[in-house]
Amino acid sequence: MEKYKIENILVPVDFSDTSEIALTEAIKLAGLFKATVFLLHVVEYLNEFNGYFYSVVPELQTSIPLLLEFEQTVEKRMQETKERILKKYGVKVEVTVTSGQVHSEIISFSENKKIDLIVMGTHGVSGYKELFIGSNAQRVVTLSDVPVLTIQKEISETGFKNILIPIDNALHSREKVNMALLIAEVFGSTIHIIGLPDSEEELDVNKINIKLKSVEKIIGNDKLSYKTTIVHGKNLAKDALDYADKNNCDLIVINTGHESKLTGIFLGAFAQQLVNHSKIPVLSIKHKEGYFTIETPGFGIS
Repeated sequence: MEKYKIENILVPVDFSDTSEIALTEAIKLAGLFKATVFLLHVVEYLNEFNGYFYSVVPELQTSIPLLLEFEQTVEKRMQETKERILKKYGVKVEVTVTSGQVHSEIISFSENKKIDLIVMGTHGVSGYKELFIGSNAQRVVTLSDVPVLTIQKEISETGFKNILIPIDNALHSREKVNMALLIAEVFGSTIHIIGLPDSEEELDVNKINIKLKSVEKIIGNDKLSYKTTIVHGKNLAKDALDYADKNNCDLIVINTGHESKLTGIFLGAFAQQLVNHSKIPVLSIKHKEGYFTIETPGFGIS
């Protein structure tokens, strides 16, 4: 399989603190990969214009000048952000302002511009919101065919020195490993492969071991540093997060299943918990149906 390339990076911008954090990390990656950064702001009138839109005289036409002024203000801020990036970092930047549903516009834009990576800030969600599509970031992770890097808080150190690849008994794709390898090569990272069997039953553990050997072989071929561990626990996502915390991991690379594409609502439980609760960046990659190369006994996957 051809190695993954990062040439076009999309950063949805809403001028929030988390958006700014995502932009900072995207710029760093763009510098390393010599990529173009696309800044996208989606005007969602019901949210952004909020009461301002409806507090004017009820006739719609009297609101149009205010809407145009609002859009012009957004355009100006986006251009100022572009100029700041060009001056400070010398990274190639393009800006776009559009309107519509935020997650839909992000996905459409990423497809039209052949984006290789989406970098988004996220606040995470918990409680009842976690059962459904919560933030725009989770919506994008759920539906996007483009890899999505979600970031909750500012990263204290530059780069990803310890990359975690959790392997459970779900189907996994070679693409996830390839993306981790690409990043590891750039940052000189150590890759942590952890096996998360459903139980301590021999069959479950054997399945995990076969997958781990397959991943080790892929990583070994690239002569990168790696560590392999099997972790037994009751909550696979919590086990992965606990491992990441204890081993100073600064990036988690996961698959999102095609079941989320079918429903448009739910991520798989494992991916959902990681995206919502991880304090370190999570890189979510949609596995491609029919191209699974992390072997599982009994499934005929090669």
